[in-house]
Amino acid sequence: MPADVVAKAALPLYVQRGEEKLVEPALWQALARERVICFGEQHDDPAHHFAQRRALEELAARSAAEHRVLAAGFEMFQKPYQAALSGFVAGTLPEAQFLIDSEYSERWGFDFALYRPLLETARDNNLEVLALNTPRELTRKVGRTGLESLDAGERNQLPEMDLQNAEHKAYFDAAMSHHPMPADRKAENIYAAQVLWDETMAETAAAWLSRAGDNAQLILFAGAGHCHESAIPARITRRVQLPVLSVVPVHASQLTKFEDAKRYDWLMVLEDQAVTARR
Repeated sequence: MPADVVAKAALPLYVQRGEEKLVEPALWQALARERVICFGEQHDDPAHHFAQRRALEELAARSAAEHRVLAAGFEMFQKPYQAALSGFVAGTLPEAQFLIDSEYSERWGFDFALYRPLLETARDNNLEVLALNTPRELTRKVGRTGLESLDAGERNQLPEMDLQNAEHKAYFDAAMSHHPMPADRKAENIYAAQVLWDETMAETAAAWLSRAGDNAQLILFAGAGHCHESAIPARITRRVQLPVLSVVPVHASQLTKFEDAKRYDWLMVLEDQAVTARR
């Protein structure tokens, strides 16, 4: 993708919060009042990443003005690669080496042009960044052969896991109904891997919040399926008793078809219809 793919995807936006509509700058002021935010995405949608970057820019400006600590967490990077992520954002690790050291292509693979603006925004504002995710090797093994197949060393890497959240399981079952189950997999193992993913990200976030102090703010960037209320947000709240705002971007042209609206606190509506009309 071209380096400016996110910038060129810029769209006017507003927030739908229940029956209330928030427009700029009120929506950013409201966002800045939240301690913890899980901001979802469709990974390959540049407009979603533009909305995320705008949110990070606005939060960073307000945090600086209020002398408040702000950090950004990323699903896209796994915990063993924290040093590479921190080095790139600090400006001490060149991009080419960062992509090698983080094993970006192998472990995430979506075009880096989609994520570079977010990381550059973190760099420009001297933000701490968190590699949130569990190692791929662990989730793959759980997905294929289950939690019971893990050896002692692998079990020691597991976060506290809640496999009994009925709302989360219902979401997962509905999502999986659109995908054929691999013949060599069991549904309960795939679900356990999904929970492991969410719980690890929640645990990483909660650990940072616990040590960062009462005035710190954290925004997490992850797939929309990880940011609905019963996914990462509920699992952070279980750990640190803080509410987590769940946000998902939705194109205005798709708003009436978006079936999961009630699973998120905010819908960040991207006004693609207005842009089309002007053209």
